[in-house]
Amino acid sequence: MELSFSRYRVYRECPWKYKLQFVDRRRAPMDPPSSLGVSLHRALERFHRAHATERDDLLEAYEREFLRSGFADAAERDRWFEKGRRILEKYFEAEQSRRTEVLGNEREFVYPLGRHTVRGMIDRIDKRPDGRIEVIDYKTRFEIGGGDPLPAEVSDLQLRFYALGVKECFGYAPALLTIHYLAAGKTETKEYDPEVEDELKKDLVRVADEIERQRYPPETSFCPRCVYRKDCAYSVARD
Repeated sequence: MELSFSRYRVYRECPWKYKLQFVDRRRAPMDPPSSLGVSLHRALERFHRAHATERDDLLEAYEREFLRSGFADAAERDRWFEKGRRILEKYFEAEQSRRTEVLGNEREFVYPLGRHTVRGMIDRIDKRPDGRIEVIDYKTRFEIGGGDPLPAEVSDLQLRFYALGVKECFGYAPALLTIHYLAAGKTETKEYDPEVEDELKKDLVRVADEIERQRYPPETSFCPRCVYRKDCAYSVARD
């Protein structure tokens, strides 16, 4: 079993949702928030991979990567485009005061875990002036679909998932975990606790084993935030 964070997260939320999304291949349609989120991530990847330094370079990357699907009409598309442009301008201004060394952008990691494989993509890895390694994840506030923000506990789990990948695949010792809220222009940083690694590894193996056994029991506590809630056979939040 190859386990990404999205597969791991979805199965932990609701195994039946995992089946709908990854086995039955049902995909929620793109909407303005999800489209903008993808556009921003891709623009930042293009900008940093090119080692560009100018504001115009970032905005050009955004124009190239902006998705034009998921919008009701051209007027709505233009409004969201301008929203993304303002977000990136704010990001660029904040970057001017950064004193860290960027070790990697959109770095993919793959490592074995027992019989399984863990794979992921890290938005950014920085080295601070004091030598500490910082794992950074970009968030646009629109991570689930329908404009719903990703819960804090899920963001924390995602950062720990990435930190473990950094350690296992690149040999760095993560010290700090940071969420960069692009729309707000703010960051939240916490110290990384390596004591949780064994627990996370065990849970990754558990989830991968359950997926291999094709066990998909419904978990209705997640229904109000699920993109499949309107037509799922087990949904308790169809309205």
